[in-house]
Amino acid sequence: MGCHRQTDPSRTGLTSLERLIGMDTESAPRAIAESCTSNHMWPSPHQSLQMGQWVKLICGASYQDMPTVRRLVMLYALAGVDCVDVAADSAIVAAARQGLEDAQRLASWSAADEALPGERHARLVSSDPWLMVSLNDCEDPHFRKAHFDAAHCPPDCDRPCEDICPTAAIQFQAPQAGSVATNLCYGCGRCIAVCPIGNIAARPYLASPETFSTHQLGQIDAVEIHTQTGHQSQFERLWQRLQPWRPHLKLVSISCPDHDQVVPYLWDLYRLIAPLEVPLIWQTDGRPMSGDLGKGTTHATIRLAQKILDAGLPGHVQAAGGTNGYTVDKLTALNLVNRASSTVGANGVAAGVDPNSRPESRRADAGHRSLPLDHSDVGPTISGIAYGSYGRSQVLPLLDAIDQELQPWLGNGSPDQWINGQTRSRPCPGAIAPGSNPPWCHLDRSALGHGLALAQQLVGQLKPNRHFLPTRYG
Repeated sequence: MGCHRQTDPSRTGLTSLERLIGMDTESAPRAIAESCTSNHMWPSPHQSLQMGQWVKLICGASYQDMPTVRRLVMLYALAGVDCVDVAADSAIVAAARQGLEDAQRLASWSAADEALPGERHARLVSSDPWLMVSLNDCEDPHFRKAHFDAAHCPPDCDRPCEDICPTAAIQFQAPQAGSVATNLCYGCGRCIAVCPIGNIAARPYLASPETFSTHQLGQIDAVEIHTQTGHQSQFERLWQRLQPWRPHLKLVSISCPDHDQVVPYLWDLYRLIAPLEVPLIWQTDGRPMSGDLGKGTTHATIRLAQKILDAGLPGHVQAAGGTNGYTVDKLTALNLVNRASSTVGANGVAAGVDPNSRPESRRADAGHRSLPLDHSDVGPTISGIAYGSYGRSQVLPLLDAIDQELQPWLGNGSPDQWINGQTRSRPCPGAIAPGSNPPWCHLDRSALGHGLALAQQLVGQLKPNRHFLPTRYG
């Protein structure tokens, strides 16, 4: 291969990327190392929930740009997320599945390098992230698209809507000649707030579970239902419509914003759906789609997470809505992150603990227990965190360059074949011209390496020892 390089054990000047993604497995905590299988596979997503180390990437319930979703999923899968959440669109599900396949191929190609010793590869891909689809039971800000008539725009307008759009969805070809690229719009509403003449409106919609065929449901691992306090009847109708989904699901998540009656409302929903045979997550949607605006946006989700934890609802609590690079630090300062070093077995339960026990101070969902902590004075903690606009914004500027680097290896073809459960023929290491550098060469100087480092810095706040490639690739 084109980048064989021996690592000098005495070398101490490792690059920042090597420190991030090149740590040795022996440095992993006992809780992770002992929960892995004999070939050093990482814990399953369910085990991550039990350990309080669950991390989810939110691609956007209304975001429908297939190439971007594919690369986002690939990068964050390599960084170690447990779940990726995408729009309820069969083409987007296909793109996300292709991103997971891309991650698998990159890991397997690094493992196929004959210079790699023994079992030092492919930790990530032992357990693919779960693929989640988001649905709504009522009008919700996550399920809307911006719309405007450019003919009504003043010719001399400074177009602040164009500048503020985080995905460049608002596009003008000339004054009074513009529109919204609906596949790029994810409904953040920032353009609505800044339009000086109020010319931009939101068009809400309901995502339909009937969009997916029975075959396509086999590509979906989890569902998230977005709801709001007082919508019991709407939630119940959607839950009934999800009957064909339930045999395929590994997890159910319920996302709800804060309200003075949110706790009794969530108890009503729990009684409606119980008993569940899969884990249940309460997503505390603090300040939706705002994590990239500033560190203060995280306070709302932390307040709501505290409220739900104190209520003792059965299930797992996961922070979202305004989460960013400051969230884990603030949760940790409030003792809401499980930092205990309990030994975890392969079944996701702490060693020496009765798996049938139900500690009153811990969250638990039907059939799935949370891990006890080492110290009795520590209260209930979150099970994980989800990153949306902040996680995407960290790597979006790099995606075009990453595409160029990966083109000889992964290609940029359409993922449409995934919709029918077929995979597209792709290059393999042996098909690359001799002397070509594989995509993991010189990661410290590549867009791929930069993107991986940024993604891993975020994911690593709850998963401090995740990594993808061996130390010698740098």
